[in-house]
Amino acid sequence: MRTAGLRPRALGGACLLAAVLAAALAEAEPSAEALLAAAPSGLRSKLESERVVVLDATSEPDLAGFVVALAIFSRPRRDVVELVSQSARQTEYRPELESVAVISDGANERVDEHRLRILFKEVVYRLRYQRDPQTDRIAWMLDPRFDNDLHRLDGFWEFYDLPGERTLGRFGSNVDVGPAFPDFVQKRLSRQTVIRTVENCRQWVDARGEWRP
Repeated sequence: MRTAGLRPRALGGACLLAAVLAAALAEAEPSAEALLAAAPSGLRSKLESERVVVLDATSEPDLAGFVVALAIFSRPRRDVVELVSQSARQTEYRPELESVAVISDGANERVDEHRLRILFKEVVYRLRYQRDPQTDRIAWMLDPRFDNDLHRLDGFWEFYDLPGERTLGRFGSNVDVGPAFPDFVQKRLSRQTVIRTVENCRQWVDARGEWRP
């Protein structure tokens, strides 16, 4: 009798705790509004006008060395994630890529081999992509099992819902092509590449994969 009397209270307490934790988690998760509210003054209006903006700097320690850009897609988040997740189709909007070959493909991880040219030099490397099924965050890094021509390549896409069935995307890339290119050349190429890649991806996604540069 005593145990039976306590059980509903225990279940009720557990449900209340779960609800509190869920609410706290929801508040902790970043949103498009929070991201834009923390951005420098004038960035929101510039982003709405230009659709793609490269940030001058970021205060996040984990993003030191990254070139970060924001983009507004004119499609719902689910559509954007579905298209961007198809990494082998990057040749459709990135003309510098000569080819992308799928090496392995799992539930939330895949490995692609990229071939491209950087200042008339052919570069071959493999990227390991990971997608978080909870947040739809897509991250990639060099596959250490392959003899890559790049010293480092890390990146990510993050997606946030916007009003009007639109999506805010945040893109980051950190590339080190090695000693063959001076640092100032690498920085210039990285920024230019991010601008071109994000803008092309935006137009490609907005056109449901039918646009070509």
